Amino acid sequence: MNQIDFFGCSFTEAPMWEMLPKVGEFNLPLYSQHTQTTKPVSNFLEFDLAYNNIIDYKVNNFGGGSFGNHFIKEVIKNRVNEIDKTKDNIAIVQLSALLRNPHSFETIFTSQYSALTKIEKYNITCFDVKPENVRNDYFVEFDNIEDYYKSHIENIQEMVEVLRQNYKKYYIHFGWDVSTQDFEKLWEVSELNSVVNSWEYQFPLINLAYFENQEKYNRIDKKAAGKYGGMLEYSANKLDESLRYVHIKDDHHPSYFSNKIFYTEVIREFLNPMLNLNQNYFEREDLIKFEEFLKNLIPTKESTDGAIYAQFQTKIIKYIYNEILHK
Repeated sequence: MNQIDFFGCSFTEAPMWEMLPKVGEFNLPLYSQHTQTTKPVSNFLEFDLAYNNIIDYKVNNFGGGSFGNHFIKEVIKNRVNEIDKTKDNIAIVQLSALLRNPHSFETIFTSQYSALTKIEKYNITCFDVKPENVRNDYFVEFDNIEDYYKSHIENIQEMVEVLRQNYKKYYIHFGWDVSTQDFEKLWEVSELNSVVNSWEYQFPLINLAYFENQEKYNRIDKKAAGKYGGMLEYSANKLDESLRYVHIKDDHHPSYFSNKIFYTEVIREFLNPMLNLNQNYFEREDLIKFEEFLKNLIPTKESTDGAIYAQFQTKIIKYIYNEILHK
């Protein structure tokens, strides 16, 4: 079986779905799960493979909340020891921040909500990472910031070499704009600048929050603009602010609509020559009708509270059954 492996932080991470789409079918209630917050890019692909009757590729998600780039590299290094390298394996890698919250270093190894609990729960053995190998993601232990940035560029270079040597194809991109002026000076002369995908961006932004690059934000014009945007900025260029995020004020992880744009325009285009995704489920009338409902529902979300999450899931299911499936 050929493997399509997704790596990254919370921008990539997916739930361990109890059910996956069946080959040759499109199950809208199943598809709608989690869409009131987001749908991981890998899950769009799982539905695409099933809809196109592709059975010789398996999608795997190795993203984890608060993973930094050293952590992601360690997961990839573990994963390549598990795959059959004679197969046409593909890797999709989303890069994380250059410096994560130091508190995350402790919680990622101890919290009951950490992605690392999947080691025992689901036998995700490639998450078996040593803390001493990933400290650079959470602490600056260098004499100056330039050396710190250089160490991160070297880490990404090592990651790319592992991908080159072990996957038939790979695609690597930023999750969001993590650059600073000092980092950009080093990045612009690095060969990685032509390997790691990023996008120029400029869009209006009223509610500045975590994940937006504050150096690239004009507080007078209320606009964000930069040269090294990631998947978040790629889609933000094309979406109204009310639809970009999990929550417009409280959580600026990419929404269902953000990830859909990134999947259809970037990841699907990269994969299509290898997979022949000739049938496009995004053109289905039932899905289009559901998305119109979702566009009106998401901006009404008061917060990211778990009770509201459950209420919105109920609203979604009721709408699908009453207004689409049984209309």
